[in-house]
Amino acid sequence: MAPSLRVARVDIGGYRLPTEELAGLDDLHRELQTLIRRHLPSVAASVFALPVPCADGKTVDWYSDLPGQPTRLTALPAVRRAAMKAKLEERLDALRRLADALPTRVKGSESIAAILRAATRYPDDSHVYVIGDEPVLTLWGFVLVEETRRGRSDGPVLASASAPELPVRRRLRWGWAVMILLILGAGLAGGGWLWLDRREAGSLATELQAGLDAACTGRDRLGALALRIDRLDPERKGYAELRELIATEQDRCAAAESLDRAVIAADWDCARLVEMRQGLAGADGESPTPGPDLDREPFVGIVARLDERIGVCETSAQAASELERRLGNCAALAELGVAVGLPESEPASDAAPDETPWRPVREGLARELARCAEADRLVVALDAALGADDGGCSALLKLDRESAGLDVAGPPLAALRERLDTELARCARAQTYRQKLVDAQMDCAALRTLDGELAVEDAEREPLRAIRGRLDEALLRCDTLEKLETSVGEGLKTP
Repeated sequence: MAPSLRVARVDIGGYRLPTEELAGLDDLHRELQTLIRRHLPSVAASVFALPVPCADGKTVDWYSDLPGQPTRLTALPAVRRAAMKAKLEERLDALRRLADALPTRVKGSESIAAILRAATRYPDDSHVYVIGDEPVLTLWGFVLVEETRRGRSDGPVLASASAPELPVRRRLRWGWAVMILLILGAGLAGGGWLWLDRREAGSLATELQAGLDAACTGRDRLGALALRIDRLDPERKGYAELRELIATEQDRCAAAESLDRAVIAADWDCARLVEMRQGLAGADGESPTPGPDLDREPFVGIVARLDERIGVCETSAQAASELERRLGNCAALAELGVAVGLPESEPASDAAPDETPWRPVREGLARELARCAEADRLVVALDAALGADDGGCSALLKLDRESAGLDVAGPPLAALRERLDTELARCARAQTYRQKLVDAQMDCAALRTLDGELAVEDAEREPLRAIRGRLDEALLRCDTLEKLETSVGEGLKTP
């Protein structure tokens, strides 16, 4: 069923057609509709309104097969306008992806793919309508050629990085335009294609300048321009310099895309990132590709992201070295985060996990600080146990059980573990001495042997002090008993 809803009537004066003549618009629309519906849902094809030239040869009626009443996009409320604009871009992105993929799917489809890509261009939002809940384009594939008179531009204006750069960029832009016009003028003077008039030359120069200013973003202006030149000169007898300029810029865009993919694929492989940056700088530190390539977008943005990642790699490596150097020094570890500008220890709960080189540094620092905190807790507990009246042997045994699972191989826990083991050994010896004292009863020889063993101990500390006191009492009784036995013996010898 042919589209029956007239969307708008548009004066096409000042626009270049996507076909050689008005009569070819219907065939072009039919060809695009067949192509799109073969590969995508039909709603994607409805974005292109049907052009029907009027009898005056100056205006075109545009029709759609969608039900509803057309409303100009610019007349919609802001929220709905933004939603419909986003839907339009989604539709056009799908068509551009189809144009990109078509040559790999269908042999010999390069030409129709280029036509489809060019059809996704349109002058401005005043030629976008909304029918029901679907965006519809009029003047698709048309290019405004009277920019100066209308005060409009066919391409997006790229903001300068800073105000001081504006004169430089303006000179560069005009430099390209002058060079393009000189190339076209030389071709005109050469006599090989005298039919190219001044208006066409200016239009080609404007389009090429717009493609260069786009910096490999947005619509495929260069591809559309190359297609237009092929239509103007199918036998490729002219436009050699212009074609070379287009090919050079397309190669540059392809190189930028390749670099961008490589940076993304490298992720946080720091060695690979550094290798890529060195490759861009060249062996002598200069750019291996002469010209403004690395000083123009999109290379500027890609290289900036590459340098940013390398900076993260370098600072995280420095932090890792500092962490290794400060191991065991809890005060220095606590200051490390501030000293090297370490990010927050933990990301927010709803944030993506940190996969940068900072992650192992952060995790290592967290482990060491946890060891320091555990060491502080154990020091307090150990000091409290040793200050107990009974020497704290029971508390020390409990502390030993609590710390059994800790990694005490390195500082600060290693020294603490050694101290705890020393005190536990003292408690174990005290228990041995206590048992020997009990077993000796009044065996004065055994008590004197035990006295010799205790002589090497620090008997001023509990629990050895209590054992020392009981042993001294027992030895005193032994001395008293021996004196008594001696006196009795001497008394028996006296007549």
